[in-house]
Amino acid sequence: MGIFDTLKVSAAAATRLAQTSYVLASHASFFTRLLVDPFAQKNAKELRKIFETLGATYIKLGQFIASAPGIFPDVYVTEMQALLDKTTPLEFSVMEKILAKELGRDYRKHFRAIEEIPLASASIAQVHAATLIDGESVVLKIQRPGIETKMDADLGLMSFAAKLLEILLPESKRVGVTDVIYELGRSMAEETDFLKEARNIKEFASFLDQTGEDEVVVPRVIDRLSTRRVLTMSRLYGVAMTDFATVKRYTKNPRAVFEKALSTWFASLSGAGFFHADVHAGNLMILEDGRIAFLDFGIVGRFSPTVFDSIWLLIEGMGEKDYRTIAKALIGLDATGGGGEKVDEASFAKELQVVIEKVGAFSEGIESALETGDALQFDEKAMNDMVLQIISIARNNGLKIPREFALLIKQFLYFDRYAQILAPGLSVYSVGHTQKKLN
Repeated sequence: MGIFDTLKVSAAAATRLAQTSYVLASHASFFTRLLVDPFAQKNAKELRKIFETLGATYIKLGQFIASAPGIFPDVYVTEMQALLDKTTPLEFSVMEKILAKELGRDYRKHFRAIEEIPLASASIAQVHAATLIDGESVVLKIQRPGIETKMDADLGLMSFAAKLLEILLPESKRVGVTDVIYELGRSMAEETDFLKEARNIKEFASFLDQTGEDEVVVPRVIDRLSTRRVLTMSRLYGVAMTDFATVKRYTKNPRAVFEKALSTWFASLSGAGFFHADVHAGNLMILEDGRIAFLDFGIVGRFSPTVFDSIWLLIEGMGEKDYRTIAKALIGLDATGGGGEKVDEASFAKELQVVIEKVGAFSEGIESALETGDALQFDEKAMNDMVLQIISIARNNGLKIPREFALLIKQFLYFDRYAQILAPGLSVYSVGHTQKKLN
């Protein structure tokens, strides 16, 4: 990076800092009220509005708070749930500037048409349907303008504020605010690099080719029309795994289709070198021709080879509801590599049992969904609560569990819910255990 580029970045960061300061200053009375009554509902609501005004980084922080009951006060966790919904889309004229910058001013020559109303809108990007000049249907994932510069400035300010908070309030270290900011930064850095997402898609596609799997697909990346901020992919047509009524029209054997999706995902744990870490209903589809599609590889999880034995032990323990085995697996996943020596395994297992047995609460609504044909609605708050409680128990026992564990266990829970719709009686973990033997 040359000196002029550095000056541009510094100027942009300074501008962002000024914008942030202005927004915070305009809410000065909020901070006064916060000191008087920090748990008031109106304070939580105003903080959510501040996050929405400040944009992507703060929205992501709000989403983290929304999924972290037990770490943050309930009133804030509840209020930040509003940030989990799709964000208000930007006008296409704004997104068009990104296309012109990334693909060239004459980018239109590559397309017959681009739909200006997005298919989806999130805090980091919007997805627009388009047709290439040769007639192929594609989707364009376009990054919102200025995300990376704002993110760098925001994270720097958040990190400074977190460290200052720990100096002024030493007890705040228990919450681990600086760790939260670090993880937030790492996650957003991955999500804002679309070339990295493209590589993830290609790696998964290569894994499917190597295993001869033709019943599972991923979108094809259009390399010549993809950059760090624009990702162009072939468009796939289908429905979410939880849309039971439509799924039955696309396949005669929903159970077999689900088992194929599940076994492929488990096989990817070791075969692909990473796993898809966001298999919510919108990212796991059954296509019109009955094949399965994995979408959106912006969030993936990777484990070092040394912890794979612990991962499979965890899968075995979850399948058998053997809490002692689960405890052993978590001790093996300890990122410090030495905390497990001090853990009372039996006591640890009992604490885990109390939390994990609450998983039955996630099944509410499944029977009515099957009767009415409606798509299953997940209790995301309860799911996140269980994951975070497990991590909290591990932390209280002196263990430091890697971030990837939370991603992994959440996917287990997703698949467990899908099994209840598409393959009643199937044990998700037994499929994983079988896959381990095949590997």
